[in-house]
Amino acid sequence: MKRREFLAASLAATLCATVNPALKPVFADGGAKKKLLYYDRSNGFIHPSTVIDSKTGMSVGGRVLTELGKKLGYEVICTKDGRVFDGDLSQYDAFLMNCCGTLTGDGGGDGPNAYPMSKEGEQNFYAAVRNGAGVIGFHNATDTNKSGAPSQFENAPLDKRTEYTKLIGAEFLTHGSQQKAKLKFVKPGELPSINDIPEVHEEWYVMRNFNPDLHVILVQDTENMDKSNHNASYDRPSFPSTWIRKEGKGRVAYTSLAHNNSTWETEWMQALTLDLLKFITGKLDLDTTPNLNEATPGYEIIRNQK
Repeated sequence: MKRREFLAASLAATLCATVNPALKPVFADGGAKKKLLYYDRSNGFIHPSTVIDSKTGMSVGGRVLTELGKKLGYEVICTKDGRVFDGDLSQYDAFLMNCCGTLTGDGGGDGPNAYPMSKEGEQNFYAAVRNGAGVIGFHNATDTNKSGAPSQFENAPLDKRTEYTKLIGAEFLTHGSQQKAKLKFVKPGELPSINDIPEVHEEWYVMRNFNPDLHVILVQDTENMDKSNHNASYDRPSFPSTWIRKEGKGRVAYTSLAHNNSTWETEWMQALTLDLLKFITGKLDLDTTPNLNEATPGYEIIRNQK
C-alpha cells in the first residue's frame, strides 16, 4: 500500500493507535507491546457503540476495549478498514469483532465503512484464528456473514452455514423492542470476576444456527420476557447468550450484550469482557466442554408451537 493511501485509510478508519505495521513499538520495559485488533466496520445497521465521537475520536466500544486492553498489557488497534486483514495478522494476539453486515460487501462511498475485507483477507482472518489467535464477538458480530435457513423458523444444516457463522458460533435472526430481561449463569463462579448480572434494559438478540460445540456461559432467560405483539420472537425456550468454543488452536468467545452504550459503561459488562479477553488471549483457562443441550434444552426451537 502506498504511503498516501495508507494515511488516508488510517484517517477514515479512525485508529485508536496508529502504528506502521512494519515497526514494532518499543516501550519503557524494553519489549514490544502486544496488540489486539478491534474491528467494527459495518455495511449493515450502524450500531451505537461503533459510532465515532467527534470530540474523542473514538467509539464507545473502542474506548472501553482500549482501556481493558491496557489492563492486560495490550495495545488495542481500532479500525473499520477491512484491508488490514491483507497484512501481517501475526502481530495480533486476538481480534475483537463488533462488525455488522457482509465482511466482503461494499460499504459504499468514501466514508469510514468504505473498505471491506477482501476474500483473501477473510481467509487470512480464519487462518490466523485456527493458528492460535483469539477472537471475541460483541452483539452484532452474529449479524455478520449470515447463513440463513430454509425458512424463518428453521435452522440451517451445519454444512450449509457460512464459515464465519460456524466460527463465531451462531447467527442473529431478529429482535423485539428493548426491554428489561435477565441473563442467567449456567455455572455461577465459572468466571472469576463476575457471577451475576442484574436485570438489564437492552436490545435482546434472537438467534439460531447454534454450533453444537458451544460451551454456554450465559443463558437468555425468556420465561418472563414480554412476548406480546412484535415481541413474539421471544416466545421460545431460553437460548445461549454468551459462550466460548475452540477453533483449531484459537479460542473464541461471544456475547450478545452491548447494543446500548450504557451497557458498555457498566462495571459488570467490563468485568465480563475482561474475563472473556483473558480467555481468548490465553491468560485464563476455562472449560470448553460442549454443554449446549444441558444448558439450554430446546435451544433449537425458534418459535413455540401453539
